[in-house]
Amino acid sequence: MPTPKRNIIVIGTSAGGVDALCELTKNLPNDLDASLFVVMHIGSSSALAQVLSRCGNLPAVTAENNKSYQPGCIYCAPPHCHLSIKDHKMVLKRGPRENGHRPAADVLFRSAARTHRSKVVGIVLSGGRDDGSAGLFAIKARGGVAIVQDPKEAMTKNMPQNALNMVDVDFCLPVRQIAKVVVQLVNGKATNVAESLADGTKMEGHASADHPTSQPPGGQIQFSCPECNGPMYQVKEGDLVRFQCFVGHAFSPESLSEEHTEALERALWTAIRKLKERIVLHEELIKRKTRNKGEDELLNRLEESVATAEQDLKLLRDILDRI
Repeated sequence: MPTPKRNIIVIGTSAGGVDALCELTKNLPNDLDASLFVVMHIGSSSALAQVLSRCGNLPAVTAENNKSYQPGCIYCAPPHCHLSIKDHKMVLKRGPRENGHRPAADVLFRSAARTHRSKVVGIVLSGGRDDGSAGLFAIKARGGVAIVQDPKEAMTKNMPQNALNMVDVDFCLPVRQIAKVVVQLVNGKATNVAESLADGTKMEGHASADHPTSQPPGGQIQFSCPECNGPMYQVKEGDLVRFQCFVGHAFSPESLSEEHTEALERALWTAIRKLKERIVLHEELIKRKTRNKGEDELLNRLEESVATAEQDLKLLRDILDRI
């Protein structure tokens, strides 16, 4: 049986993965018969396409909504938009964040797996947290190939290490060797690819930022979404567990924990601000009051309020230091 040619390459990384991306693309030939799509966790602006065009052998451009894609080109997700693939066109949407990111690798990976199935190669490079793991699982479940940068080589090992922990990947390699394997896969000459975990049919109905549904995505849990405070649901995809709110914010267990910590920190800083405002307000009222007859009780209450607020401020700062 001939080895299938894989001509859709999807790559996920964070801002610290630029060097890895450049190393990968410069080791790919300029006649590579595949379309490459890159999601990098970026800020409000990005020059990624220009950087990859300079350091690699393939032209790189910023992805455009509803545009067809061609082989031999790299398409980079723009800031603040999820990049997905549908009907052989690129789709850009300001959908709900996933794992705290927009663009998110999981969105791209899942959409590529649904559209191109076994033709997809998913690559997770250096990055923090675990974006890309769920998407890599979806690629693998539909017969695609899962590749992870060797965490020992990665500048930030969390993304590749978490992918290794969650997915039965086909290759875990240094970036230069990943490029060689990609060329083999595109040419249909790779022979040591493991069988897919499942046929993926049980995964099609799950809600996500790129595949919304009006129904709750799973069983409700006793936590609110750290992004919008909406109800949260547990979503199972094989052995992989994710959490998603009704509007589509999605999290892995690690990302949910980190986002919840950030939400708790924001709430504590709000409480600290309110306590400081209370101290300033009551101190100002104390200055304006004189101990006339009948006002001693009010002044005492204001002074006690200031002292209590100062103690509470110290307690909240201690809590912030511990979370």
